[in-house]
Amino acid sequence: MRASIHRLILLLVTGVLLQGCSAVRLGYGNADSLVRWWADQYVNMSPEQDALARERLVRIHAWHRKTQLPDYVAVLRQSQKLVAGQPNAADMLTLGDGMIRLGRILADQATPDIADFLATLAPEQIERMAERLADKNLEYAKEAQLAEGENGQRKARYARLLERAEYWFGDFSGEQKTALRRMIDGQSAGSQFWYDERLRRQREWLALVRQVQRDRPPREQVIRSLRDYAAHFDMPVDPARLAQAQALRRTSAELAVAVLAMTTPAQRAYAQHKMGDLMRDFTELSQEARA
Repeated sequence: MRASIHRLILLLVTGVLLQGCSAVRLGYGNADSLVRWWADQYVNMSPEQDALARERLVRIHAWHRKTQLPDYVAVLRQSQKLVAGQPNAADMLTLGDGMIRLGRILADQATPDIADFLATLAPEQIERMAERLADKNLEYAKEAQLAEGENGQRKARYARLLERAEYWFGDFSGEQKTALRRMIDGQSAGSQFWYDERLRRQREWLALVRQVQRDRPPREQVIRSLRDYAAHFDMPVDPARLAQAQALRRTSAELAVAVLAMTTPAQRAYAQHKMGDLMRDFTELSQEARA
């Protein structure tokens, strides 16, 4: 399940954005119900657990809407400036760090509620969670073409990045697609590394959840354990793997710079307009919550 914390973040904001601006109000407005539905897929909640989840998610959703959306607007404004200018890899990494920071704020706010929910889990629910994660891993590995080696993984990465680029900038020309494929072919896909990191996070998460269920530690100890887990969720602790993760992040940032550099003025204007629509929707949602 936690990826409970980060999936909560994705369902509250990022996943909604990828449906397009018209879905922001509908999707974000029902984010608490979406997260409850998602959690139920992993643990098959009892009526009591569902009531607890509903109460806590309504509360955290209200907090997020009232206090956090202005920061999402600020990140989008920063993105607009980068699209309008000539950013470098450091600029892109700074933007990514800002997004991670927003996620960590939400994770920290949600942690006590997650601790309370974990205390209610039965062994069979944890095993269902483990099975669900394993099923999702098979889907992830197939989509990333991990079994096809570097060539297959680069092909999957190209398809994924092209989809994202065209979401923000509109259709790419044949020449742009060829250039993107050439850039990706010149890099390590990194897919196997990030898949291994995914498995590492899941192992640590399941170990934490099973320990809570088995030993029933005090609530404050569970909260500390969750915060320790969140602290190294995004990056590994092992120095060698940390260096590799940082190198892959920088490579991705350099690729983002190169993609932006090959977009046309019309494509940049398209992205600016799309970000502006999102900023307006987030601003109005925040103002409505304050009112």
